[in-house]
Amino acid sequence: MKSSRTTKVLRGILVLLVLLAFLMWYHPSYASQESWTSLTDSTLSQLGVHADVHDEQARIGKISILYGTPSRAYERALQTHKRHNRKHGYPMFIQRVDVLDGYWTKPAFIHYMILRELRKPESQRLQWLFWFDADTIILNYNIAMEVFLPPEQDEVLKQTHVLVADDWNGLNNGVFGIRVSRYAAELFAGVLAYRDFEPDTQLAFQDQSAMELMLKRRKFANHVAKVPQRWFNAYESDDTDPGPSYFYPGDFLVHFAGVPDRETHMNKWADRSEQMSAKWNVPLLKTTYPEDLERFWNRTKGLHTARVKHWTKGTRHLQASIQKVNNTVQEWYNSTENTSENFLSLVKAQESAEYFMGHSTKYADDAIIKDDLHELNQIVMELEDAYRVFSDGTKGQTPKDADQQKKEEEQKKKKEEEEKKKKEEEEEKKKKEEEERKKKEEEEKKKKEEEEEEAKKKDEEEKKKQKEEQEKTKAETKVEYDKVEVFDR
Repeated sequence: MKSSRTTKVLRGILVLLVLLAFLMWYHPSYASQESWTSLTDSTLSQLGVHADVHDEQARIGKISILYGTPSRAYERALQTHKRHNRKHGYPMFIQRVDVLDGYWTKPAFIHYMILRELRKPESQRLQWLFWFDADTIILNYNIAMEVFLPPEQDEVLKQTHVLVADDWNGLNNGVFGIRVSRYAAELFAGVLAYRDFEPDTQLAFQDQSAMELMLKRRKFANHVAKVPQRWFNAYESDDTDPGPSYFYPGDFLVHFAGVPDRETHMNKWADRSEQMSAKWNVPLLKTTYPEDLERFWNRTKGLHTARVKHWTKGTRHLQASIQKVNNTVQEWYNSTENTSENFLSLVKAQESAEYFMGHSTKYADDAIIKDDLHELNQIVMELEDAYRVFSDGTKGQTPKDADQQKKEEEQKKKKEEEEKKKKEEEEEKKKKEEEERKKKEEEEKKKKEEEEEEAKKKDEEEKKKQKEEQEKTKAETKVEYDKVEVFDR
């Protein structure tokens, strides 16, 4: 087991080293901005990456993967993206070679493209990359990717680095946007390394699960916008009133994730896309996007503001509670109450609150996550509950009053114990006296019975003796009588 884990760790390190080697080998450092395009196009070709001709001023690029057995349905899906790219001037980079096992070529390619852009002079970089799974088909070519980006003029919203949607299984990264930044590079370095450095974690959806877990970490959590799935990751639907996860006429694209007989469905929707029908190609202003986007970003900013406000108010309240408890603990520390269960619980809650405050102050406003607010509420509740229980127990007394009361209670208890002991001794004495009396009575009774028995025995012997004497006398009298009678004869 240990050997297997070591092998996985080494494999993860090797993957990162290979990616860095790609960059170092193919991309020397640039002091100027000249000839970048020609060199990178050649380099990408060597790596199996195909790039579209595009507007050099574009700030959004698309990336995807398509390799393996040629498929007409997937190539038709790709053509819908190329048609969209030509309309809006987006570059699109397609990885045509499988690099890693499973689905891990996807995060490796994304990481590579992020680092590739970061090596460029800032003025020549793409600002955002949008990933599209190969089973996505664009229906509304009027929708430019820029409409989905967070408002850059807002200091809060411009800290958004990832645009992604959830479905009923959690995060779905079939389509998502990521800002070209150090944040993005670190995120996908973590995604790539996750299965090797966290080997005990079950990744049900491989790289997608790893990305979901990484985005929950403090470093990344507050830079993610979980957008409505219909924006750019809607699922196929022919219903007239689809749910929030499903495509509706005028939406940007349809994604065929997990669809049975996928290519048949993709070809049907590719036909619709190629028809360029007004049913699907709805002008932006006639879609729900403008209203939905404004409402979403206002709500996102409002939630951030509320979170910061809640945190600020909550920590101030906690600090005041800690000070109040500190005063109480110091006041009662040398009293006889300092060993009571309520006092010890109060001290424990105080220590937990101070530890929390000491560690939470290192977080900036944009690093506060939901778990912090839940923990803050829990800490405040536990501290105030412990304080209330202790206060109720002391009933507003001073330590001196409590000591006096405790002394009186101890004296009262001692007196009660003495009285109890005295009572027990008296009862024990009475019990012994009663036992002695009963014993004496029994002895006297027994003696009397023995005397009576002895008297009875003597009486019986006397009667027996008298009877014997009577019989003897009678016998003697008879003999004398017999003699007289014989003599008379």
